[in-house]
Amino acid sequence: MNTSPLACDMTVFTPVERESHIQNTLQLYQSVRDIRAVENGYEFLFPHTTEMTKLAEFISKEKMCCPFLEFTLKVEPNKKPISLTLTGPDGTQEFLREEFQDAFA
Repeated sequence: MNTSPLACDMTVFTPVERESHIQNTLQLYQSVRDIRAVENGYEFLFPHTTEMTKLAEFISKEKMCCPFLEFTLKVEPNKKPISLTLTGPDGTQEFLREEFQDAFA
């Protein structure tokens, strides 16, 4: 059972790391092609051309500041969109809508 609080702790980063994570996140979520609600979270669909290193860096950093999140990355063949699903405890959908509002715009 996940007992981490439903909160983001950006103090885990140095100021430079924090700014880098924010910029990477903004770049990724500006490229989101579709968002689908799933139980306790969202699935974000990215173009098949999205840099995997950017997604890996996002997941690596985001799990540090938001340890309650579960990440599922799905990369399929034949130029299908890349799927990144973020889920967590009750309230995660609301948290994600607020935290990643640029993706929902």
